[in-house]
Amino acid sequence: MSEAPRVTVAGGGLAGLTAALRLAQRGYRVKLYEQKAILGGDLGSRPVGEGVDLDVYPHMYLSWYGNFWRLLEEVTGEERSARFRPFRTVKQLRRGEFPRFTKVGNAQSVTSLWQDVFSGVGSPADMFLFAYATVDMLAERLNPTMSLDDVSVNGFLQSRPYMTDGAAAACDAFITRVWAIRSYLTSADDYRDFLEYNMAEPTPTFWLARGPASRQVIEPLTAALEKAGVEIKREREVTSVSCTNGRVTEIGLDGAHSERVDELILAVPETALLSLVRTGKPGHRVVEALPGLAEVSRLQSQRIPIVHLYFKRKLRNIPPEPVGLFGSELALAFTDISQTWEGVPGFNGTVLSLSSSDLYGLPGTSDEDDGMAMLRELAEYLDFDPGERWGQSRDIDWKQTRVESNTDATLFVNETGSDIWRPPAACDELSNLTFAGDFCANRIGMTVIESAVTSGLDAARVIVERRGLGRAVEIEEPDSGFALKYVWLRYAWAPYAAAAKVWSSGSDWVESMRHLLTPTGPPER
Repeated sequence: MSEAPRVTVAGGGLAGLTAALRLAQRGYRVKLYEQKAILGGDLGSRPVGEGVDLDVYPHMYLSWYGNFWRLLEEVTGEERSARFRPFRTVKQLRRGEFPRFTKVGNAQSVTSLWQDVFSGVGSPADMFLFAYATVDMLAERLNPTMSLDDVSVNGFLQSRPYMTDGAAAACDAFITRVWAIRSYLTSADDYRDFLEYNMAEPTPTFWLARGPASRQVIEPLTAALEKAGVEIKREREVTSVSCTNGRVTEIGLDGAHSERVDELILAVPETALLSLVRTGKPGHRVVEALPGLAEVSRLQSQRIPIVHLYFKRKLRNIPPEPVGLFGSELALAFTDISQTWEGVPGFNGTVLSLSSSDLYGLPGTSDEDDGMAMLRELAEYLDFDPGERWGQSRDIDWKQTRVESNTDATLFVNETGSDIWRPPAACDELSNLTFAGDFCANRIGMTVIESAVTSGLDAARVIVERRGLGRAVEIEEPDSGFALKYVWLRYAWAPYAAAAKVWSSGSDWVESMRHLLTPTGPPER
C-alpha cells in the first residue's frame, strides 16, 4: 500500500466523494480536503441543533439516475425504497384555488403528456401544445430542424409556429420547478437530453428522501470512504495549486502550509476553481499552462434562497409532492418535508422547504426581508397569516423557521452555449490534474445529481487508466429511449397542434373581448 499512488481530492461535494471512493477501492491512497465542516456540497445538510439537519437544497431524485442509485445501494446495502419514497407526479397551485392542486406528470412518458392535457394546469389546448412541444424537441435528435446547441428552451419554443403564451408558460413553470432556473436561460440541447432520459425510464418518475440528505446519502457514503481508508480533512481549504514542467507539484493549504501531490482532482465549484488556477507564483500557475481554463469565468451560477418554514399546526390539504406556484412573481415552489421525512424531532406541525428561483425580485436588504417577501407571496396561495414583519405571525414557529441565503452554495446554470466552456475530466497539458463537478463536461449534460456522480466517476476513470492500477471504473450510460417514435409523433400530431393553436388563440380573443365589453361602473361604497 505504501507504494500506491497518492491522490489528493480538493472538494467534498458529491463528485469529489464519488471519485475518492472509487479510487480508494482500487488501492490508491486518497486524501480529501473540504473547506466546510459538512460534506456533500449542494447535496449536504446544515445542522441546526437538537439533532436536526436541514438540506442546503431540496432535491428530487429521478429514477434514471443509474450511477447514483448504484453507488447508494452499494454503500447502504439497502433497496432505495428503504430511504426514499416514490412519486409519479408533481403538483401545481394557482392563486385563489387552494386546496385545489393540479398534478403534472413531469414529462415522463407519452401517456403522461396526454394526461397533462386535461390536468387543469392550463387550458386543454395550451397543455396539448406543451405536450406537443416536448415531442417536437425530442424529435430533433433524428429529424433536426435547427441547432439546439445555440438556442435556449424559450428560444426553441418561440420559433415554433404552433406555440402559444400559455404553453410556453407551462414549460417555463416546469423547468423552474425542476432546476430552479428560467426557460430563457436553459440550454435546449441539455433540456432535450433530460427529456430523453426521463421518458426512457418513467416509473416512478422520482423519489423523495425519507430524511435529510446528510442522513440518507452523505453519512453512508462517508462511512464507506473511511472504511476504504480515505483520509478526510474537514474545514481545511486548498488555497493554491502550483505546477512545473507539465505537472502539478504542490497545493497550498490554509495557514500557509503546502503539500506535494502525485495526482490532484479539483472537485470544487467553478468560482473556487477559477481562484485556484489563478493563484500561485508567476510561471507556476495552472492557468498559464492551461489558458483555456480562464473561460470557466463565462459559466454562470445562481443561488436559490430557501425558507425552512415551521408552522405551529398541521396545514390541511397540503400534498407530499413538490408544489410549484403558477404565476408566482418570485418563482416559488415548496415541498412539505414533514410528510416525507421520518423520525425528525421538532416536526410537530407542517414544515415547508420553500424556494425562490427569481431572487432578483427579492428586496435584498436582509435575509429576513427576503424571507418575508417569500412568505407574503406564499400567503396568496395558502391559507395562513404571514404577519406584517418577520417574527409576528401567530401561525409560524419563529424559533425554528430560518432563511438560508445560500450564497455559499450556488447552482450551475445550463445556459445556452455554455457546453464549450465546461472543462473535461482530463487535460493533456498537466498530466496529473483532473477535474470533477456537475459543471464539468459529462455524459448527462443537465446539472443534476447524476451529473455530479458521473463527473466523479469520470475523474476516477482517467486516473485509473493513466496509472494502470486497479480495475476499470464502470460508468452507466443513461438510456435515451426510442427516438424514432418521436419523429413519427411530431408529424402525426401536427394537424392537432395547428387546431389547438387556433382554439387557444380564439379563446384568448373571446376572453379579451369579454373583459373589454364588461362595464366597470362606479366603485361600491
